[in-house]
Amino acid sequence: MSNQNQSVTTACGITVTAEAGIDLNVASAAKPFTDWLAQIDRKRFNVRGVHIQSVDMFGPRVGFIKFKADVTDSQGRALPGIIFARGGAVAVLAVLVCEGKAHAVVTVQPRLATGDFEFVETCAGMLDGSGNFAGVAAKELKEELHIELAPGELVDLGALAGFKNGIYLTPGGSEETMRFFAFCREVSRTELDDINGRLTGALDEGEQITLKLVDIDALASIPDAKTMIAHSLYQRFKDKIPGTEKIKSGTTGGGVRVQSIH
Repeated sequence: MSNQNQSVTTACGITVTAEAGIDLNVASAAKPFTDWLAQIDRKRFNVRGVHIQSVDMFGPRVGFIKFKADVTDSQGRALPGIIFARGGAVAVLAVLVCEGKAHAVVTVQPRLATGDFEFVETCAGMLDGSGNFAGVAAKELKEELHIELAPGELVDLGALAGFKNGIYLTPGGSEETMRFFAFCREVSRTELDDINGRLTGALDEGEQITLKLVDIDALASIPDAKTMIAHSLYQRFKDKIPGTEKIKSGTTGGGVRVQSIH
């Protein structure tokens, strides 16, 4: 049941309430929520109130917020107002070159929302609330690939495409935006073999991740939006990624293809 006595008013005059048991001060100050408030087109959207229905904490910080807004257009017509807020995220296309051939690194992990215990996708991770997209991308690479990048190795593909604030993946119900990065590095055969099939991930966060190598072009056949977008941006801007000049023309990686991962 709702706690009708619990409410706060934002700086822009929107009344926010919450279900009983939710710390409204913490929830309403969370970055996913405040960022959403800041980007609303107030000339077109008339948000009269917001009710926070659930909050999932990731340790001391807010991870996910589910809320419903009482909203109309400028003519007073009601609009859909249910939002699952989770903040920004990053995706990183890791390209490894061995003996002139390019290999893309993908992760294979349980994704309950899809029902697939071995879901294939490019490396990705949520922001930690700092807004440091490149820093989070580098952190994901260190955690999952055990690779540390030098300044300038990580290329912001989204910015090159004109999407400096990221790309929306599911705007019908979530404010999440994703920034896309890529890097390319030459590795030895031993290093390549060490990565393929490696078990990794943050076990304390429930991650069970296996790394696999696939042909670059195989990314386009993976049923995952961020992976397909990363591939498209890579094809468009690969000449701007340091290290891709070492890829021999007409060669693709020799790793397993997507169809044989499962």
